[in-house]
Amino acid sequence: MKRRLFLQGASGALLAAPVLTSLRSPSRASAPPRARRSVLFHSPCGCLTNRWFPRVDDGTLDAAALAGTTLEVLTPHLDKLLVPRGLRAINQYARPQTIDPHRQAMGSKLTCALLEESADNYPVSHSLDHEIARQVNPDGRAPLVLSPSNTGAVVYQTLSYSAPLTPLAPSSDPVAIYAELIGVSAPEAEYRLRRRESVIDAVREDLESYQRLDMSRSDQQRIDAWLELLRATEQGLEGAACDPRLVALDADTVAAASQGDTLAQAFTERADVLMQLMALTLACDVNRSLVLSFPGFVVFDWDGIHHSYDHDGLAHRSGSSSAGPCVDGVLDMLWEIDRWYAGKFAKLVQLLDTLPEGDGSLLDNTALVWLQEFSDGSALNLNNMPIVIAGSCGGYLKQGVAVNLEETPAEPGNSDGNCGEGSDGMVHLDTGSTSGNVPINKLYVTLLNALGCQAPDGGPVQSFGQFDGFVAEEGIVDPGELEGLKA
Repeated sequence: MKRRLFLQGASGALLAAPVLTSLRSPSRASAPPRARRSVLFHSPCGCLTNRWFPRVDDGTLDAAALAGTTLEVLTPHLDKLLVPRGLRAINQYARPQTIDPHRQAMGSKLTCALLEESADNYPVSHSLDHEIARQVNPDGRAPLVLSPSNTGAVVYQTLSYSAPLTPLAPSSDPVAIYAELIGVSAPEAEYRLRRRESVIDAVREDLESYQRLDMSRSDQQRIDAWLELLRATEQGLEGAACDPRLVALDADTVAAASQGDTLAQAFTERADVLMQLMALTLACDVNRSLVLSFPGFVVFDWDGIHHSYDHDGLAHRSGSSSAGPCVDGVLDMLWEIDRWYAGKFAKLVQLLDTLPEGDGSLLDNTALVWLQEFSDGSALNLNNMPIVIAGSCGGYLKQGVAVNLEETPAEPGNSDGNCGEGSDGMVHLDTGSTSGNVPINKLYVTLLNALGCQAPDGGPVQSFGQFDGFVAEEGIVDPGELEGLKA
């Protein structure tokens, strides 16, 4: 439709409607009950566990608890952090399946299900993000699943499954996400981005010409009301469109983030723009189930990090997936990567916490969860998982604490013992961690209830996934929430 016809049609309809001003009344603009959201932030290849975990296993987090750790960058947000200790992800290699460590860890991460023993090895159930989206998303729309780099839908890079054997490949195109937010097609979004236009800009000439016509004061007021309605719509007050300026995002940045084709650009500029678009998506209540997953097998060569080996090879300590001698300085390189991901997570925490919502911030009504592929990337273990949650999800979750969910003391593991000072210079698989065996299913159940999801009978969710132990045929043997995480 031409802009003039759009203007005339929209203006005429509004001019003919004397109740126009009701669209701007407090009753129509009043905020609905605060939506609760889930954001899953996922990083590959595990971490140096003894440097990652806080120095407090169970109790209040303070600056000293994070000092010198990977999480130190999160110190400004201490009062909004929850660190659950003692969790184990499902389907570690040979426990129960023996397919491939990466395929099992990724395919089962959000599904807690077995993988089909075929070429694709996709899981036989849907993933957590889709369960959340189905229950709490406006119109039941699919979750927003993103990655800074196009990884396709191979199982060892994929977290999201809409149904058994049905992967959802992540989007890495900021323009496409922007287009959905402002309610236009991707080509139209690109046009507006190039022109640096908002919806109002697109009809401004026609509007100004129309306003110069000889009309009554009441008609002029109706035109003003129409313009204000457009502004409100663009700001998301009517749920149809969002203004990127809400998150300090401009047209040039969105366009540039979609055009770069290097890993350095993807992990820096594009990742940051994706996080801004995620914040905008949440603020405008377009989607309440989001996933941001970073691909593995990449060589870090940005933000002051300059490596010659890919992340997976460094995680194995040998520079490749094969056993052998330790790469010189490998632990320092891994810690650079760990802290880089912590910095990215902190940036997203900060962004959500600066967006006001009610008496608090958008973060306060969100559960922003940092999950990892493995605990330690050399041992490829799924016990003692490094997990941190920012935001209380509307007051449902504890804040400012670490919580040991096991009766035994939490173990940080000994990642530094593998290729560290005093080692024999060869790669070993023992990271010194045997605790941390509470099934991650229980964390997912807790999150589902925090978001207001229900079991099929209408009661609280009691279980998620296909199995929660080492024998899949036993199914879920430990249902229920993690009461220790609830406020």
